Amino acid sequence: MIKIGDICPLFFSPLKNKFQQDIDYIQRFHVDDRILIQIFSNDSSHVVRAYLHNLVSGVQESISLIEYEVNNSTKMYYSNIGGLSDSVYKLEIVDASGDFYSLSEPFLICSDSLFIEETSLISYSHKDNNSPFDNIFWIDDTQQFFQFRVEAGFKPSGYSPKVENEQFRNQKQEIIELYSVPYDSFSLTCGNASGIPYWFVQFINKILCVSDFKVNGRAYVRSGNSTPEITQISEDSQMFIMSITLEPQINDISGIGGIPGKDSAINLVGFNVDNPKDGEMLQYDESKLAFINTNKIEV
Repeated sequence: MIKIGDICPLFFSPLKNKFQQDIDYIQRFHVDDRILIQIFSNDSSHVVRAYLHNLVSGVQESISLIEYEVNNSTKMYYSNIGGLSDSVYKLEIVDASGDFYSLSEPFLICSDSLFIEETSLISYSHKDNNSPFDNIFWIDDTQQFFQFRVEAGFKPSGYSPKVENEQFRNQKQEIIELYSVPYDSFSLTCGNASGIPYWFVQFINKILCVSDFKVNGRAYVRSGNSTPEITQISEDSQMFIMSITLEPQINDISGIGGIPGKDSAINLVGFNVDNPKDGEMLQYDESKLAFINTNKIEV
């Protein structure tokens, strides 16, 4: 059996509805982007081949594939495609024996930054090869990074301030802040006025399951169990606007450089219990930044 990696950045034979409006969409890459493709085979009799079709010039060229032994029964063929000239392409994956054939959706390679001005570069990988997907993220000691580009960005209206805190209310009903850390969430919006195909939505939901997810070089994670929310462009359209809530992987807004100060209750609040006796209670002592045991409550 031959299988193309689950989260490779090109798309092969996605589901389409021929009775709805045609999908007029071409995926975009910059000439400096790298397109990492991985194909897996569990049969040594299969010989995988890859061909790049230039849809403008009509020229077909062979792509050199590197072989990697995943285990005793599975072999991976991969290539980090780059250095292409400006044009529109399709990638063809075939088995030399004729048992497998797949042709990608068209994608555009451009050197003019104006063509990708409204896109964001998403790079993704994983901490090891134990992921939900049939992909290899580490070859020997070298981490493999995938790159993907989509019309996307963060809007100011998608910003949401958050806080995680704990409070204590004394007998005078005064609130004492024991622990408080602010953090942010942002809504990543994908799709311009024309929208994006549904398989982009499916793909983004998948790659947010790996440990390393970056948008234009900054690391983000899915906020809780947030999933993509989609809006259909028009009633008969197969194109959508998508949004999903993300949080920066590193919170750089708490304390100085993200580290609580030496007087912060985050570090020092605790419980100091000294020779406890029957009937004693705990009371917060601000001078000690801790709860202490006492036989009387003072206010």
